[in-house]
Amino acid sequence: MVFNVSTYWRHSVVVALGIVLFYMLVFKHKQVLDSVFFVTDEKPQFQPQDGETIFTETELLKFNGKESNLLYLVILGHVYDVTDGFKHYGPGQSYHMFIGHDATRSFVTGEFDQYTPDLSDVSSLKESELQQLLTWKEFYDKTYRYVGKLIGRYFDTLGQGTAYYQHVLDRAAKANDNKENEGQYPSCNVEWKLETGTRVWCTNRSGTGQERSWVGRPRKVVTDGAEEAEARSIQFCACVPEKDTNLQYVPFPGCESTAESCIVPDQN
Repeated sequence: MVFNVSTYWRHSVVVALGIVLFYMLVFKHKQVLDSVFFVTDEKPQFQPQDGETIFTETELLKFNGKESNLLYLVILGHVYDVTDGFKHYGPGQSYHMFIGHDATRSFVTGEFDQYTPDLSDVSSLKESELQQLLTWKEFYDKTYRYVGKLIGRYFDTLGQGTAYYQHVLDRAAKANDNKENEGQYPSCNVEWKLETGTRVWCTNRSGTGQERSWVGRPRKVVTDGAEEAEARSIQFCACVPEKDTNLQYVPFPGCESTAESCIVPDQN
């Protein structure tokens, strides 16, 4: 039996070309189906194990009713699908300014005309107004589908709450029991910036807005536990007179005890 190398080579080439053509046809067929049925992948890549999505600001902008038919609204860093409320939130509608970014403060102040990044900052609001924001959030929890979280002022890249967010929750909680808290020291000033994170500081007007004769130092307020492990935080940051050395008032990690301003590390 004579083995013909030339014939074998030709057959091999034909088989290889057939395989290549088959995969090209299959891939092209998938592209056609995708275009007919509008199969797209609009969701950001990072989804934690519990199913919620962690958005960057750029990713969230895709869900503004223009690049996508979906409408995503943010309040206190929480993202909700409000597509069912198109008549309120769609392009050209009264509340479209809330779509595709965090404009939390506007839920209280009514700043609907134009979005600016500082509208996610609620540090200037009163405690009762922060409580109103939580009421709004409860409305969205009950009415619309929760999608995930926005990286930034309220949540870090892992979806963990920032120190700024904890401060907002603490202040909002005080609105329910102001009488009980009348004896506490005034709250610190708080701000959050992308470059530096959460900063707390004290002035002679911080907390109440009323001028006083002393400034105070930023301190976390904890319960009087018998041991440090038993103590829990009851106030995110208070301006405490330097002469008050009660163990209930704890300096922030990495901050000098005499400092009037501190950068607070987020708790992950």
